Amino acid sequence: MTDNSFKWRCVFTTDSLLEAHIVKGLLSQARIDSRVDGEPLLGGIGEIPADQAKLSLMVYEIKVRAAQKILVDYAQKQLTSDWRCNHCTELNGPAFQYCWQCGKQNDQSE
Repeated sequence: MTDNSFKWRCVFTTDSLLEAHIVKGLLSQARIDSRVDGEPLLGGIGEIPADQAKLSLMVYEIKVRAAQKILVDYAQKQLTSDWRCNHCTELNGPAFQYCWQCGKQNDQSE
């Protein structure tokens, strides 16, 4: 019998390199090791079919449940609207917990 706990498993796919690294950062904050597969294929878009150039976020099998919880939270935040910082009035996207301009935390979250 083999132990599959430390085999990589895909938990998220996207076309956006930025989104892949945002999600990777969220997993990293939760101390979940992850990797982004498919980055080298992005340079071939136009030469290879777009559906074959997707980015995959991989985590160890043993961390899939924890990663999925973070991904559900991330997806729910994507459905909410932008927020305006109470400190500097900068408009921020729903994925940001902190203002990208001044670094203050979103008081409207939670």
